[in-house]
Amino acid sequence: MIKFLGLLSKKKKVKANVAAAIYVSLLNNVIKEGFVEIKDFINNNNNLEENPNLTDIDIDWFRNIIYLGNLENLSSFFEEQDAAVLRGLILDEMYKELPENEQHLAIERFLDHENYFKELLLQNEYAISAMAYGIFEQYNINEYQGDLFKRKNKPNPIFYNELKNLVKHFMWNWEDYLEKNKLNF
Repeated sequence: MIKFLGLLSKKKKVKANVAAAIYVSLLNNVIKEGFVEIKDFINNNNNLEENPNLTDIDIDWFRNIIYLGNLENLSSFFEEQDAAVLRGLILDEMYKELPENEQHLAIERFLDHENYFKELLLQNEYAISAMAYGIFEQYNINEYQGDLFKRKNKPNPIFYNELKNLVKHFMWNWEDYLEKNKLNF
């Protein structure tokens, strides 16, 4: 009963801004290291007729789509007000290295991408599916598919499912994090 009331909780208390800094730092590392795998998966995929020839500079859109999916996921773990505060802290942290005037432009661009992502969510029930479809669209992968899927303008289901499975690895595990930590807003 005492543990239920939180009196003997072993959770570490973490300020929301510190959690946001950890989140952005670790997610950036995973994106940077993992994009190599995503790029290789897309460029060397047997389900595509041609190689899309993604390069390291193509990471920017990938970074955006990973953050968009992860930010969408906040509402599953936090109350609306707390999710909004954490989202703002994460956005600030994402662009803290830029000069202030560039920060505002970068955040506005990100918010434009977020509107696009919300449209994808209407078409795809889950964030993972929307992320995979966003990657398909933004990298123009349809152009590299066989004629049947190219005419349909839909991803090859095998390619799409494999991409979704890869994208899952880029989702922040709030369940584990919140099991060990309590965020203070």
